[in-house]
Amino acid sequence: MNRFSIFQKRDYPTWTADAVALMGLIVYFVQAVIFAHTTVSNLDEGAYLLKGFLFATGKYHPFDPGISTNKAPFAFLIPGYVQLLFGAGLRTGRYLAVFFGVMAVLGTWVAARRIGGKWLAAGSVWVLAFSPMIIKFYSGGATQSTIACLLAWSLALSLGEKRPLWQLILSGFLAGLMMLVRQNMMPFLPLLVLYAFWQHGWKSMGLLISGLTVVVVVHVIYWPEILQLWYWVPFIQLPGQTRYSGGGDAIWTPTFLFHSRLLAVFQAFRFHFIALVGSIVSLLLLPKLSGWKSREDLRVGVFLFLLFWGLLYMHAMASIGANYCVFCFTPYIAFFNIAGILFLVVSVKSWNWRPSIVAQILLIVGLLVVFAGVGFSAFEDIGTQLLKLPAPRMRDLQILPGFVTWWEILSNKFHVNYNNAMRYASTVFGFSVGVLTLLISYIIWRRTWRDSSVKFAMFFASIVLMLELVISPILHGSAGARDCTSDVILANEQIGEHLKGIIPKGSVVYWAGGLSAAPLLYLPEVEIFPAQMNGAYSFVSNGNTAELSRFGFWNEELAAEWKASADFFIIEDRRYGDWKDFLSPDQFDEFARSPVGTSCLEDSTLRIFRRK
Repeated sequence: MNRFSIFQKRDYPTWTADAVALMGLIVYFVQAVIFAHTTVSNLDEGAYLLKGFLFATGKYHPFDPGISTNKAPFAFLIPGYVQLLFGAGLRTGRYLAVFFGVMAVLGTWVAARRIGGKWLAAGSVWVLAFSPMIIKFYSGGATQSTIACLLAWSLALSLGEKRPLWQLILSGFLAGLMMLVRQNMMPFLPLLVLYAFWQHGWKSMGLLISGLTVVVVVHVIYWPEILQLWYWVPFIQLPGQTRYSGGGDAIWTPTFLFHSRLLAVFQAFRFHFIALVGSIVSLLLLPKLSGWKSREDLRVGVFLFLLFWGLLYMHAMASIGANYCVFCFTPYIAFFNIAGILFLVVSVKSWNWRPSIVAQILLIVGLLVVFAGVGFSAFEDIGTQLLKLPAPRMRDLQILPGFVTWWEILSNKFHVNYNNAMRYASTVFGFSVGVLTLLISYIIWRRTWRDSSVKFAMFFASIVLMLELVISPILHGSAGARDCTSDVILANEQIGEHLKGIIPKGSVVYWAGGLSAAPLLYLPEVEIFPAQMNGAYSFVSNGNTAELSRFGFWNEELAAEWKASADFFIIEDRRYGDWKDFLSPDQFDEFARSPVGTSCLEDSTLRIFRRK
C-alpha cells in the first residue's frame, strides 16, 4: 500500500496543493514583515548594513586597513548597493532580507516539488511558515536569508534529472556567489559539482566553470587581502600574513560550561526540529540501495545528506566545540536548514516501513531524548510555571493533607537552586510529554495500523513529525515572539532625523550608542572609527596598535586617540554611567536626547555630546 496515496487521489483538483503552498507563503510573508518591524537590531545587522553602505559609496573598500572585513565581501556589498539604490537604513536592509526569505521559500518549493511531488512541496513551505524563530532570522539585515535564498535556488536549478545546461550554469554561479557571501558555505560548491557529475555527466562542467569563475574573479580583485577569509581551512598554507598576530587579550573570552553547550544543542533541535529530527529519522529508515524509489532519488538523497550533515558538523565544531559563540549554533543552522528539509522530502518516499528492531529501538529512545531535551531548552519559558504547580506533601513516604509547590520540594528537600530547578522541571515535563505522545500513538497504531506493514516505531516517528509541524509556533515560545510591540524601523528613522539635525556633515563621531551601529546609517557624511562597528568583540587589550589598526581592531591606545579627536559622542543611555566623568559639562555640550529609543529595550535612547 502506498502511504502517500491520499495525496494522489483524483478527487483533488490539480491546483489544490499549489494553493496550500501559496497560503503558506502568505503566512510566511506576513510574519516576516512583522518581525522586520519589531525585532531589536543586533551587532551583526548593524555592521553588515553600515559596512556595506560605506563600501558601496566608496568611502572604504573591502579589506581596506582599519575596517574589519571578517566575512566574504558580498555579505556587505549586496545590502550596500541595495541601500545605495533605495536609501540607507534599517527599512531597506530588512525589506531586502524579507525579499530573500520569500525567495528562499519559493526556491525550496520548486526544488521539493521536483524531487518529492506537489504535496510534499506544499508541506516544505509550511515547515518554514510555522517556524517563527527561523522567520525572525530571515527578516533581519544579516546574511541568513541571503544564503538561504542562494542555496534554495541553486538546489532548485540542479536537483533531479534532465536539468538544462543553462540551469546548471546558473546553479554553479549561485553556489560560487554563496561562498563570496559567507565563507563558511565553501563546502557547498565542491559537493554540488560531485553530485552534478554523478547525476548529469558532462553537463556538470558548465556548473563547475561558472562557479569557479565567479570565485576566481572576486579573489583576483581583492588579492591577496581576501586570503584572510581562509585562515581556518586545514592543511592549507596561505602566503603572507592573513590574520592578526599582534598579541594582547581579547575582551570577549567567555567560558561555557557543559550544560550551556547542551542547551545550545537542544535549542537547535527545538527551532530546527523538522530539519534535524526529520533527517535523523530518515537516516534510520533508509532502505537498501535497491529500495529507493528511483536512482535519481538515491543520488539526490546522498548529496543532501552529505551537504546538511557536513555543514552541521562544521558549524557545530565552530560553535558548540569552541568558546566564542556557543549559542550561535541555532542561527548557523538557518544558513542551510533547507538542505535538511529537502533531504526529508526526497527520502520519505523511500522509507523502510519495516525497519530492524535496532532501528526501532533507536527511533523510540532517540525521540524520547529529544522530547526531554526540547523541554530542557525551553526552561526559561515554562520552568517558572512548572515550579508553581502543586505537589502532594509527604513525610516518611506518607502523604499528608494539603499541597506544596514543586519549587518548595526541590529547594527544601534537595537544596536545588532556582535555575537548576527550572531546568530539571522542564526536562521532566518534556520527557513526560514524549511518553504521553508515545502511549497515545501506540493506542492509535494498535487499533488502526497494527495489522498493516507499518511498525509502531515508524508510526510513532511519523506522528511526532506531523505533531511538531502543527505546534511549532508554540514550541518556539518566546524566542519566536516579537521583540517589541513598537516599530523598530520607524524609531531608528526618527533617531536618524534627530541626529542629522544636530551633527553637521564632516564631523568626527565617536560611537558608543549600543550593540547595533544601525543609527549611523542615517549619518552617511560623517567620519567614524570603523572598528567600533564591531564593538567590544573587536577590542584587544594591550595589543600591538599598528597591527590592530590594520585588521580593524582597537585597544586602549586607539580608544584614547579617538576620544581626543572626536567632535561628537553618541552614547546609549544605559552606558552613560561609564562616560559621566569624561563628558564633563565644562568640556562638552549635551543636546536633546533622541526622541525615542533604538528599540523597546530600557535605556536605549541616545545622548549626544559635542566637544566645546
